[in-house]
Amino acid sequence: MECINADYHCLCAYLLDGEPDPEEMRLMEADPELCPKCRICDHREVQMELQRDIRSLVQECIKTCKAPASLRRRIEHGLEMIDEYREFGTQVLDIIPWGTHVAQFYSARSDVAEVLVPYIEKGLRENELCVWVTAEMTVAEARDALGKQISGLQDYITRQQLQLFSYRDWYLSDGSFSIQTALTGALGKCQEALSSGYSGLRSTGNISWLEPSDWSSFMDYESLLDDAVPDQKALVLCVYKESKCTRANISDVIDRHKYAISKLDDSWRVRKAA
Repeated sequence: MECINADYHCLCAYLLDGEPDPEEMRLMEADPELCPKCRICDHREVQMELQRDIRSLVQECIKTCKAPASLRRRIEHGLEMIDEYREFGTQVLDIIPWGTHVAQFYSARSDVAEVLVPYIEKGLRENELCVWVTAEMTVAEARDALGKQISGLQDYITRQQLQLFSYRDWYLSDGSFSIQTALTGALGKCQEALSSGYSGLRSTGNISWLEPSDWSSFMDYESLLDDAVPDQKALVLCVYKESKCTRANISDVIDRHKYAISKLDDSWRVRKAA
């Protein structure tokens, strides 16, 4: 960007954290030497351009550095792969690749927000289309929980980068659960994310509404989704209420997700599928 000061203090914040330090962003926005366009343009576009600048800078540096060829190849490979990994938003999983299908088991409603709010926040900050399908918690309650943590939440909603649905509108839009409708909706959001200029899709759905009579068909859907997600730029987090699951149910869920997280002694633990 032509208006970025040559001291690179803002670029360093990106290089270290993946996003600017809040104080650096305040200075950038207040700097009278920045062109008016850069002060008012979409933060998402500024972030992406800065990240591209950093990558180009590193690529140019490794062309002239005297490091061994094997090290240069590793750096080049790392640059190629960096877009394939995303921060989950909480320490329990840290960084995971696109195409990851995760399950969360929870006991209290507060457990849902504890994971989903930072999960969604990270996606919004990283230029991802974020979809939250709620159950037990209403759409309004989910919006309020996000609003306590995320500044400018309404802007994300207005431009439809954040989309909130009730389970009735998402899973039961045909009057009852339909595998094909649910799968078409999920894959459609993957396509929408990319066609709208987002990095990918970050979605979550609460399954506490599910009745025992629908369990088998929903597990068929989860199997199809688990097969499809690895080919998509998507992260999918399915949220199950543990008290409504039998041991066999829990085993079914774990078998259909790459990771499952649950709380033990007030700490989130992760289990990777076999």
